[in-house]
Amino acid sequence: MPTAILMSDFDLPTRSASGFLLRYIAPRVEPFQLFSFLARRLPFQLSAPQSDIIIGVGHGSKTSFTGQNEAVILEVGKYNPREVKGKVIKLLSCQTGVALGPDLIKNGAKAFLGYEDDYVWVMDSDFASKPWADELAGTCLLPVIDGLNALLDGKTAKEAFDVELQGYTRNAAVEEDDLIKSCLEFNHDNAVLLGDTSARVRSRPSITIPLPPPPIILPVSRPILS
Repeated sequence: MPTAILMSDFDLPTRSASGFLLRYIAPRVEPFQLFSFLARRLPFQLSAPQSDIIIGVGHGSKTSFTGQNEAVILEVGKYNPREVKGKVIKLLSCQTGVALGPDLIKNGAKAFLGYEDDYVWVMDSDFASKPWADELAGTCLLPVIDGLNALLDGKTAKEAFDVELQGYTRNAAVEEDDLIKSCLEFNHDNAVLLGDTSARVRSRPSITIPLPPPPIILPVSRPILS
């Protein structure tokens, strides 16, 4: 089964989070991925039904998850249950654990991993073209990556969820910056797992690529002519 992986990159937060997926998750899954302008509703509708896992980076609210340029991907009451039935779903997105996550489970998703409040982290804009090299962002985002890799290793949703939580706790214990430490604790406390905690997906090959992907091309700013 393919993986439905959506990686928005239209602003600094989505570019930062998607950069870590590009570096550490994308090499383990099928080559067709919904990155940048493909992270939209129609490509998702076409790819999601064939997938056993949905992974998404984008902005969110209590009732919706959005992709590139905040195009709505999933919204309570406005998607076909076929898109989510039988899936394990992980959304790295603010607040989707409040109403959207329970709605996905109600409509047949096996398990949902997300957050009941905002997902917060510190990032460095100097790394916008190679976000995976941002050590500040990595302090919060690498626990997410570790949890996702656990899922792709064939671990249960609960085991993967625990890997992420343990990462926050471990990093907070040694973090000297009060702001980053508070972000780690906040994300830990707002992470949520819904549905079947024993749900698994097909394990993917464990692939380690020593070299990072090429830098992401940044959009060119053009002057506005009057």
